[in-house]
Amino acid sequence: MRPWRSTPLRLTGILVLVFIASSLATFTTAYWVVRSTFDAALEDQLRQIVDSYRAMGTADELLERLRLEASATDPSTTILDYLPDRGGRISNVNSFPPVSGFAIVSGDAVGGEDLADSYLALSIRLSRGQLVVANTREQVVEMGEIFATVFLVGLLPTLAITAAAGLVVARGANRKIDAIRDALASLTMGKLEARVAPMEGSDDLAQIGDAVNRMAVAQEASIASLRQVTADIAHDLKTPIQRVAVLLERLSKDEGSKAQQDALIDQALAETDRIAKTFQALLQIAQIEGGAVQDRFSVLDLGEVATGIVELYAAAAEETGHALSLDVDPAERFDVEGDRHLLGQVIANLLENGLRHVPQGGRIDVRLSRTAKCILLSVADNGPGIPEYERDSVLRRLYRLERSRTSDGSGLGLSLVSAVCDLHGAALTLKDNAPGLIVDVAFSPTRRD
Repeated sequence: MRPWRSTPLRLTGILVLVFIASSLATFTTAYWVVRSTFDAALEDQLRQIVDSYRAMGTADELLERLRLEASATDPSTTILDYLPDRGGRISNVNSFPPVSGFAIVSGDAVGGEDLADSYLALSIRLSRGQLVVANTREQVVEMGEIFATVFLVGLLPTLAITAAAGLVVARGANRKIDAIRDALASLTMGKLEARVAPMEGSDDLAQIGDAVNRMAVAQEASIASLRQVTADIAHDLKTPIQRVAVLLERLSKDEGSKAQQDALIDQALAETDRIAKTFQALLQIAQIEGGAVQDRFSVLDLGEVATGIVELYAAAAEETGHALSLDVDPAERFDVEGDRHLLGQVIANLLENGLRHVPQGGRIDVRLSRTAKCILLSVADNGPGIPEYERDSVLRRLYRLERSRTSDGSGLGLSLVSAVCDLHGAALTLKDNAPGLIVDVAFSPTRRD
């Protein structure tokens, strides 16, 4: 990359130029203020000299005084030049350029020896001639040279130090930018394992590098999840699809009685319904993870939702020989912000898992409580539970424990629960109930709750 196209180097150059311009403006302003003060003092001196000549009584007295002072005055300090209407010139220099009023005159324009570099002159009509009085501006000239020296001596080392420091900072920033650019280029090429190397400091570039790494991790996890879903679909749906194909083939041969054919049709419909429910659950999980339902969020009483779902499953629990209980204070509100249908589906999925896996006669307890920081929904059972090493895995799509392979279900129940919890910002935890499983869902209460 060309150096001048580097943003840090260009910013360094701009800052150096701004520093030079600001220093130059400051010194120039200070010089002009001091110079104006000096010139104003010189003008007052010239007016006083001219006033003293105006006070002379007669023209002869003025001429006599001018001759006397012109012969005794050092032209390097003060120049007297009087050109009468009649008679010879009175002056302590060989010649003086014509001026009007106040004027700055270079020493090179004055005829004579041992002259100053610059003069402030005042030309007026006095008596019967033109008088020019000029005082040296040597102090002003020397002051300008001092300002220039101070500016250069003070600026150059500062400029060198600033430029060196800027280059060091710019090179460090360039290294960070190059690392971020390389990581992004690798990610664009499909190298999902690419990451930005850890950066020193906590500046914006380091934060951007961390953000790129978080994005890369999320992207890699998303791709891995997609691959896992694809593999799981191929693995888990292959068998029911093959069953449907076999059943349809048997029906096409028109074998058996009408009752047998009806049974084959019922089996095919059941398998087809299972496949449809699996794809529907996958689609719902994708919609939830995409946040498409957040516009339906409202403040609702989680206790009311839990009560309705438990009452709905009470009859099913009684039929399967399970004891289903609900512990929630009906006088208290448990307000959370979310979607009523999805939160109800979380409780329903947890109850269905319990009814499916807890042996007959087992217990399923639903409890809603409030802690100092959250509203806690707990669903506990005394079934076989889930081994600790498999608790993360069961939250993946279509993952099923080995002992559950022969039972009904698609392996999407807890995955859907996890997706809904993430959407609502709730913390999902699986714990051992010794025996059995406890599923805790911690919701943040609403501000008004």
